[in-house]
Amino acid sequence: MRPLLLSTALLFVNAAFAEVGVTDREIVLGQSTALTGPLAPVGLEFSGAAKAYFEKINTEGGIHGRSIRLTTVDDAYVADKTAKNVTQLIEQEKVFALFGLLGVANTAVALPIATEARIPLLFPMNGEPTLRKVPNRYMFTLTAGFDDEISKIVDHLLTIGVKRIAVAHFSNPFGNAIKAAAEQALEKKSLKLTASVSFDISGGTTVAAATQLSKVAPDAIIVGAVAAGAADFISAYKKTGVNAQFLTFSGVGTDVLVKKLGPASAGIVVSQVVPYPWAPTNPLVRDYQALMKAGGRQEVSYLGMWGYISARTTVEALKKTGRDLTRERLVTTLEGMRGLDLNRYLLDFSPSNHHGSRFVDITMIGPNGKILK
Repeated sequence: MRPLLLSTALLFVNAAFAEVGVTDREIVLGQSTALTGPLAPVGLEFSGAAKAYFEKINTEGGIHGRSIRLTTVDDAYVADKTAKNVTQLIEQEKVFALFGLLGVANTAVALPIATEARIPLLFPMNGEPTLRKVPNRYMFTLTAGFDDEISKIVDHLLTIGVKRIAVAHFSNPFGNAIKAAAEQALEKKSLKLTASVSFDISGGTTVAAATQLSKVAPDAIIVGAVAAGAADFISAYKKTGVNAQFLTFSGVGTDVLVKKLGPASAGIVVSQVVPYPWAPTNPLVRDYQALMKAGGRQEVSYLGMWGYISARTTVEALKKTGRDLTRERLVTTLEGMRGLDLNRYLLDFSPSNHHGSRFVDITMIGPNGKILK
């Protein structure tokens, strides 16, 4: 009877101190992202690849015997909805950690909620530099920031002799961040923006913004917009008959540009923050391609690669934390993950650096819609 009572007591103690979102059988993660609305192609591609990897891990036995359950809810890229979703995920869904949020304003409203609850906010799709300046114990990002990407774009333009550079951007916190990053990158080269215009994410002011900028006729335009919004601005500008080199950044959704613009997408330069997903010699890329193929998908994308790497890094951190999983232990594990090599994609975290990589690559859309390095 004594061994039975002791065993029962130990089970009671373990249950009493079990972390929220963790059971003997599963780990619950929560995600608020755009499943509808103008950024749906971005949110769906990232989330789909991440879920595919988590499901693969589950079929292989999970993490220390626990499966991963990712609960994803739609915020349509509306920050107020993100705040409500995150509160619901924490208070009602009882998630262990947040994962893969999308957007500058969306991450900004989620961060204080997560911080107050002491819940890790893992790998949002957000390169806003101001959110990275002071390390927050509970937020970790995976990829380079907007400042890294725009700096690379500006360096590329100056290398080919282009100095009359403009920015066309969404009139929201994300778009403003892209403009600010461009101004700072040019200032370091003792240059200034030739011009800038903003347009509403709904598309109502896109044509007017394109017309206004065409009167300045810059040589290059950095587009601080994503998905259909970026494609619509480029299309509107091209219709003015004024030529310019278009450049944009990783979160744009390169495949969306190709689908929306067709042959008119040729020549657009896009900075990327994850490896080229068509490189057959890269082991990480081969693993991602195999994952997509196993799920019945032949197409791969940069956004899918981003979601895959985010999920894979999450799994690595959960494995390293061990069976006795708590939020605080996970944070400490992540802060100790220095020099993590995911087959040629290097990540380096520390207590003073919660942003794993500063890798930036420059690509261009070719005449046949293929992404060229």
